[in-house]
Formats: sequence, C-alpha cells, structure tokens
Amino acid sequence: MRLTFAATMSDSYDGIQTAAERMIKYQRQVSTGIRVAQPSDDPSAAATAISEKAAHASYEQYVQAGDSAESRLSVADTLLSDIIDKLSAARTSILATQGSETTDAQRENGAQELASLRDAVLEDLTTSFRGTYVFGGAAGTVRPYSKDNAGVVQPYAGSTREVAVDVDRNRPVTVVFNGDAIVQGNDATDLFTAFEDAIVAARSGDAEAAHTASHALQRALDRASQTQSTVGTSLRAIEDHTLRLQEAGRSSTARVASLEEANMAEAISGLQQAETAYNAALGAAARTTRRSLFDFLPM
Repeated sequence: MRLTFAATMSDSYDGIQTAAERMIKYQRQVSTGIRVAQPSDDPSAAATAISEKAAHASYEQYVQAGDSAESRLSVADTLLSDIIDKLSAARTSILATQGSETTDAQRENGAQELASLRDAVLEDLTTSFRGTYVFGGAAGTVRPYSKDNAGVVQPYAGSTREVAVDVDRNRPVTVVFNGDAIVQGNDATDLFTAFEDAIVAARSGDAEAAHTASHALQRALDRASQTQSTVGTSLRAIEDHTLRLQEAGRSSTARVASLEEANMAEAISGLQQAETAYNAALGAAARTTRRSLFDFLPM
C-alpha cells in the first residue's frame, strides 16, 4: 500500500517539530545554564528541588532568628556584667562605712555612693532594646521597675513569663528575662530593699544591719551571675547552631544546583546533536515535497 502525500508530509512536520523542540530545549540550557526551568523538564528533580528550597528557607529563617537573639543576648550580657560589678562595688562600700574610726562624713559619702549604685542597677534593669525591656518578661513594653514620688523603687511590674525564640529545630533560647528572678527570686529581701537597708545602716553605723544588707546583695549578685551564665550558654549555642545551619544551607544550595543547573558539556553536545537532527528533518521534508507522477495515480 502506498502512503499518501498528506500522510507523508504530516509525518515530516511531526519530525521537524520534535527536532525543533529538542533543539530549543538545549539552546535554553546553553544560554541560561538551567536544565530544569519548569516541572515538566524533569518532574522528579523538580519535586526534590522544591523540597530542598523549603529546607533552605527554614535554615535561613533560623539563622535570622539566631542573629536577632544574639544581638539581644549580647545586650543582656553587658547589662548583667554591669549589675554584677555594681553589686560587688556596693558590698565594698558597705564595708567602708563600718568601723569605730569611720566619721559621719565618711558614712554619708558611703550612703550616697550606695544610692548612686542602686540607681545605676535600676537603670540597667529598665533598659530596653528595640522597643522591648530586656528584663520585663513577656510584658515587654511595660517598664519593669520605677520609683514613686518619694524615690522608693516600686515592686516588679513586668511579667514573670520569659520570652524564648527558636534558633534551630527544638532549640529555644530565652531572650527576654524575668527581672524579678534577679531582684528577688525566692529571697525574703529584694535587691532594692537591701540597698535601702544598706543606706540606712551606713548612715547609722549599724554593723549588724549592714552585714545583713551585704549578704542580701550578695545573694542578688549570685542570681545575676546565674542568669548571665544562662545567657552565655545561649550565646554559645547560637554560634554552634548558626555554623551548622549555614553549612546545611550551603549543602542544600549545592544539591539544588546539581538538580536544576545544566551540565554545559552535555548541553552543548545535545544542542549539536539536536541541530543535526533538525536539519535532517528539514531535508527529509524538502525531499518529500518533490512530488512524482505516481502521487497522482489513483489508489
């Protein structure tokens, strides 16, 4: 049975179209360097790349959270260091106001120094960072401590619930702290009451009261040190997790590149083969259009 001219031409055009599509595919790979530009190019590779990109996005999100947490914790660490220094200085000042040879003027100077140290600690505990009080707990915009008109520091107004952020999967770090845990914790005497007691003892020369106030300040110093230790542990954890996440992100990017990017040597070779096939298809179609007398004979 002889093929009709129309059927032959249809096959030729199909061959040209297939060859052209293959040539365009490799031209795009060579010009863009991308092998998988859409899911239909390689459904399996496209699906894996989508999964890898989602993982990479989560890595970046954790790294950004870690950077933000590190900034806030660095501020907290600096404030806690200052609080510890001030409390240590306060205990030294209390000691300097005692003794039978201490004059009233020396006691008054000591009392004023203690008041100055108290105010410095109050300032540290009411420091805000990016609009949130570092030691205000979950009530981050509420000033945790303030003085009344008589200059007396009022009870804690912040939240006892602390705020944590995830810097990696299942790795939260506390970034906003409960100031009351430092100022009083489970102690019967809070830090600011201890300062007031120390100031009164300094002026009166009451050695026993001064001793009691000094010990209360030492306990507050211990609580601040414990909080700073927690901050240091969190900072080290952020550094470790950030390094791991960055490495995971680089590996994920490399895997996506291996899935989506074209192998240029293979792409160029494929383009050359596709061009040859395309030209061959065009030649075959051209020969087909040269009709003979047999094409006009009845079937």
